[in-house]
Amino acid sequence: MTVWLIRHGESLANAGSHTTGSATNPLTPLGTRQAAVVASVFSHAPDLVVCSPYLRARQTAQPTIDRFPRARVEEWPIEEFDYLGRFHGKPTTAAQRASAVAAYWAAADPRYRDDENSESFVDVHARARRFLARLAESGVERVAAFTHGMFMRVVLWAILTGDTVPDSDSMRRFHTFRMATLIPNCSILPLVLHREQGYQFLSATTAHLPATLQSGGY
Repeated sequence: MTVWLIRHGESLANAGSHTTGSATNPLTPLGTRQAAVVASVFSHAPDLVVCSPYLRARQTAQPTIDRFPRARVEEWPIEEFDYLGRFHGKPTTAAQRASAVAAYWAAADPRYRDDENSESFVDVHARARRFLARLAESGVERVAAFTHGMFMRVVLWAILTGDTVPDSDSMRRFHTFRMATLIPNCSILPLVLHREQGYQFLSATTAHLPATLQSGGY
């Protein structure tokens, strides 16, 4: 099995605009053009297109779905890691949320939930492990999964560490890992599942995007 983990195109939040929540954050015009390029780089039709329920991921997947109308399309819970629910419904920018983000990672409490709209790090880690298990059970050869940068990092962390339930030390190490791991908008990160070795991955790349369509969002 080969799985392409594909981060969504540039969103309004990535471009520095005010947004009221992660689920409804749409693509920018640049993000829409990036999504069209992603659809063009498939050399084979995917057997399965998996998409996050969040708007920007669905918009990014649509050109690929349109190109391969016979591919099975499913929505899976591979949405972004939302750990600061206090900002939902309030128009804020990434810069305005930065101090709260820093405080969250400094505390390194893997079971902390900001509110009823938030996940803990334990929650998202379990969700990533369920995603990998569901992929392994899908029985298909080629999967295109349109998702989000932080979730992609958690998936990689789950593969790298083999942790079942992360503790504070693991969360701190993940924070170092996430800060060092760049996953630009519309980058593609291939996973290969081997029967003996398990999941293996290549580095995410935007080589398929022309320079004029690359953005700085990580």
